[in-house]
Amino acid sequence: MIWLASFPRSGNTFFRNVLFEVYGIASSTFHRESNYPLEENYFTYPVVKTHLLPGQLAPEGPDIRKVYLVRDGRDALVSLAHHRKDIIEPGTDFHINLLEAILAMEGSFFGGWSENVRQWVDIADIVIRFEDLIRDPIGEVEKLRAVMDLPEPNPEKLPSFQNLKFGKPKYGSGQHFLDDQAQMEDLARKNFRRGKAGGWKDEMPPEYEALFWELHGEVMESLGYQRGPGARPIAKPKQPYRILIEGSKVNDPTMDGVKRYNEELLFSLLAFQKKQAEKWRFDVLSHRDILPLSDFLDILLERRARQQETVPAAATGDSGLLEYEKGLLAFKSGMKRMLPGPAYRLASGVYRALPFRKALRWVRQWKHYNELRQHLSKVRNEYQLIHVPLPQNYFYVRQIDRPFVFTVHDLTHRLFPEFHTKDNVELAEKGMQFIMQRRALAIAVSEATRKDLLREYPMVAEDRVHTIYEAANRDSFQAFAGHGPLEQVRSKYQLPENPYLLCLSTLEPRKNLQNTIDAFLRLLEKPSNRDYYLVICGRKGWKLGELVDKNHPLASHIVFTGYVEEADLPVLYAHAVAVCYIAHYEGFGLPPLEAMQCGTPVIYGDNSAMPEVVGRGGLPACSTDVGDIAAKMETILHDKELRRELAEAALNRARQFSWLKTAFETLQLYEKAILHENSDHSRPH
Repeated sequence: MIWLASFPRSGNTFFRNVLFEVYGIASSTFHRESNYPLEENYFTYPVVKTHLLPGQLAPEGPDIRKVYLVRDGRDALVSLAHHRKDIIEPGTDFHINLLEAILAMEGSFFGGWSENVRQWVDIADIVIRFEDLIRDPIGEVEKLRAVMDLPEPNPEKLPSFQNLKFGKPKYGSGQHFLDDQAQMEDLARKNFRRGKAGGWKDEMPPEYEALFWELHGEVMESLGYQRGPGARPIAKPKQPYRILIEGSKVNDPTMDGVKRYNEELLFSLLAFQKKQAEKWRFDVLSHRDILPLSDFLDILLERRARQQETVPAAATGDSGLLEYEKGLLAFKSGMKRMLPGPAYRLASGVYRALPFRKALRWVRQWKHYNELRQHLSKVRNEYQLIHVPLPQNYFYVRQIDRPFVFTVHDLTHRLFPEFHTKDNVELAEKGMQFIMQRRALAIAVSEATRKDLLREYPMVAEDRVHTIYEAANRDSFQAFAGHGPLEQVRSKYQLPENPYLLCLSTLEPRKNLQNTIDAFLRLLEKPSNRDYYLVICGRKGWKLGELVDKNHPLASHIVFTGYVEEADLPVLYAHAVAVCYIAHYEGFGLPPLEAMQCGTPVIYGDNSAMPEVVGRGGLPACSTDVGDIAAKMETILHDKELRRELAEAALNRARQFSWLKTAFETLQLYEKAILHENSDHSRPH
């Protein structure tokens, strides 16, 4: 036998069909995939196709001759991204697939294009270029005579890509594992796409080609491939760009949308740092410490592991607090136990009316600033850019004279101040004023948020606000995730075995839980709906009284779980009939997207960013109309076919978002800010 190796989408299947049709030589495949069978006697065939790296083959040995097919990596990866979207993971996003294929994290995608090529070209007896193969198929196949016996060819049987695409090819149509003829024909149409060189020029965005060339350009040039016409040459920095990211939000004891954004962005930036170590170096400012990104995330992972082994931080409520804050909480708790109810409420009113909180915040800021002062000169000298993922945290970096990028998650403090405490409104506004004073670049997490920002702060130039979407982690949130531990989760949170609608959010006014609950109770007025429950997950926030009258005859159909641990969220999402997220306003809305990533449809508020994020993955409801909310609940509970269609659309929509893409677009903004700053300094004044 001989190995016929290639990176995927490099002409291997076309080559095998030419061998079979023109020369009568059958071939087999060696792989380690679980989704289709491996022929038991594959090694008895004269030719065996593989995409694996040389060290992953069986049998191994220097006596087995090797032929390698190589294709312009840009064409191969564009075709692979389509192949993934059309066949491997239908409904996934082409550009996200392409980005993941270019990066090939942790050795995925058969080692990555350049590594696959490098290892095989070094040991191959014959190297055949795809571009030569499609121009002269028989001439290139004839090169195999150097490593095996070939019969005389029959040129009249030479297949074209069109023949293979719309015919019944021996290879590439699933004949050895599919029985359905229509399925075989459909697979052939998708497998044989274009069969041309240079097709990447129509589909690979310039920023993707630039990234591809940074990671794979050395191997491309060694094979004689060139950058695209008009593409700017890569200007590598003499030293890696140094970025400082303010990360105090990650230390919060409980998870919310902003903390999720911080964590996911940091992990994704680390992936790029590993791939582009000569270009990017990230550090994290965490209160008084500045740590390398990898060290900071190691500490985060260790903390998660400890929390899983012991009482969760959310259960104690004081993780991450300073000593004086813990003391204050203990004092307030003691006073509540000692004083009669009316006296405690009176004392609490006095406490809220006087500026105790403002004074304590000032003390905390002063303490952090004093701890940070030792780092200020280092920050000024070593970093080209500071990223603050939450405007309220501007005070940690306000003394630093560097270019800034801020992430703006919403404008609720401006649009709905009644939903916030006075202190939070004040702090958020100070953060926004700092952004304008420093002419910082702003990331808006949705187009709705971008429009709100530009409308509320007209002095901000449009070209300084950039929309970069958030995402749902596909490793954590999956369709059908958690079916095994469902009963354990039910027991843990004392959930009924009945079907349920799910709400997940911090319990505060903007989330509109009162109208959601009232709508559900109205739904239960019909006896036919009383098999269903409403499960409300989340820690208590602010400005929220009792949501349910305990004396209501149907109050037992509403279950409050409190804070839900991270590992349990996918289970709750995946088994809900639908998720209700009918907020009055959202800058993005991560819980709906996480639910959609689990294949669960959403009833969402028809306002702000939610229609933009959910798309066709749910039903919109007017957040102020209890009747409309109840009607949408009833529809989604009883129309099984609609629910199936919405669930499919929800999953497909969720796949259009990626944290890796979020990080990539954020890096482009970093580079823009740094280069703009350098160009400003280089101009004569």
